[in-house]
Amino acid sequence: MARAKISKEEKKKIIAEYKAREKELFLKEKAEEKERAAFEKAKTPEQKKEEAEAKKKADEENKRNDKAKALADKQAKKEAKYKATAYLATLSEDDKKNYLADKKTKEKARIETEFENYRVKHQAEVSEKRTALESRYDLGAIIHLFFFNIGQSKFCQGYMNWWRKLQISHPGLSKWLYQIFFFIVFSEGVTIWQFLLMLFLPNAFSSLSGTAFVWPQVHLWTWNQVGFDGATDMIWGIFNEPVVYKNGVIQVNGGLGNFIAYEIAVFTAQCINFPLQRNITYKSHGNPWYQAMWYFIGWVLISLFCNAIWGFINPMLLHSMDYNGGAAALYSLIKTVLTGGISMIIFFFIFRIIFPAGADTTAKNNNPKATVSPAA
Repeated sequence: MARAKISKEEKKKIIAEYKAREKELFLKEKAEEKERAAFEKAKTPEQKKEEAEAKKKADEENKRNDKAKALADKQAKKEAKYKATAYLATLSEDDKKNYLADKKTKEKARIETEFENYRVKHQAEVSEKRTALESRYDLGAIIHLFFFNIGQSKFCQGYMNWWRKLQISHPGLSKWLYQIFFFIVFSEGVTIWQFLLMLFLPNAFSSLSGTAFVWPQVHLWTWNQVGFDGATDMIWGIFNEPVVYKNGVIQVNGGLGNFIAYEIAVFTAQCINFPLQRNITYKSHGNPWYQAMWYFIGWVLISLFCNAIWGFINPMLLHSMDYNGGAAALYSLIKTVLTGGISMIIFFFIFRIIFPAGADTTAKNNNPKATVSPAA
């Protein structure tokens, strides 16, 4: 439905009123935040310790309850399946077909009922949001309304309705598909970031490109002929960055300089990947510092594993590849895809452990006066 046409003066007035409300709300939130900060600062060490212990106990209790509930749900499903199987065994073939058909009909009716409830609620929310956006005339509202209308198009809503029905009928499958999709998107995104950094970052450490960084130096075999790297021996190392030569000139994509550049690229990629995977893919509300610690430990261990594989492949590539044309970019691509692909697969299952879904138990109390006031 098109907006009602109004004069420029009316638009200016509406925009001014909206900005005034937003400013008032912002100042109110800042005042509440300042009040909370002052309240926290006034707490005695004993109170802080007591609250920390209470929070720890509450978190442990929530974990136990979640674990017990998951175990009870699993047991209930197992028993229901066992009873259904036992009951089917007592039925004739015709009765069995009728029972299964009736069960399928009831399940379909349940899905349709839940979907209809969702659709009614969704339409009410859409109507409310559209009214709110159309009542504003500022640039932000215009842009928001444009993308909002795209989201409400027949194509987008057709997909969302299909996805919602899948969530209702197969919650476990939809959760896996959601996590796999966003995990791959974000992982490939940071892999591209890592690859782009490696196209120029080694130049920042070109002075170290002439220093080989190979540890531990394990001799595997001797080559039948000297390769493009000028080496006669195949040396393996977890950290394996030998000096790279081209026509007798040291290249920046080798040595200690390349190792430092690569680790910086990987580390920055993980700094981007961590909040995306935690907040969007797995929707976790656990302690971020605790999760970041385990994420870092996992990254280090997986990196050592991937480096051990790369330490075998890298000298073979350097020995057999001539760095003319786009070979340097191909080399970086092979390294990024190989090490990144292996770590991505391992990380998917590690993330499911360190990013458990659940209610947010770390949120601050929005009402500081609801707790015991500190001593003056």
